[in-house]
Amino acid sequence: MNITNNTELPLEQTNSIRELSPAAQAGLEELIDKVEPLLAGRRLNRIVDVMSITADVVDMTDDYMIEKLCKVYEEAIGGIWNAGNLARMAGSEVRNMEEPPSTWGLVKMARDPEVRRGLAFMIMMAKGLGRQTSEPLPEE
Repeated sequence: MNITNNTELPLEQTNSIRELSPAAQAGLEELIDKVEPLLAGRRLNRIVDVMSITADVVDMTDDYMIEKLCKVYEEAIGGIWNAGNLARMAGSEVRNMEEPPSTWGLVKMARDPEVRRGLAFMIMMAKGLGRQTSEPLPEE
């Protein structure tokens, strides 16, 4: 592609292109060759759309939104950290058992209010999962 022979450019742009050094002109031609497939496949439009969305998000971001995102992040990380600690604790207690508890032993464990509270939590989670899976998925 030869840029200097392009007669479709306005005169002021044509003159500025002619003032480029040969190395700069070669670099510009190489850039145009690389961008040409993006233009032909309309992929450059997608890149511009992503840049536009990013600019919109930056424009919409205010202190309140950042604080809210930080709070959600902290709560999510805290929940994951807590779940990990609970799993490590329970795993340690189970590993320290000489034998797994019998069925009657499990029933005896259910006398502990903390065990019952934990079981109630798990049952409520199962109820919520059951409720969600009983509804049909929305059609697309």
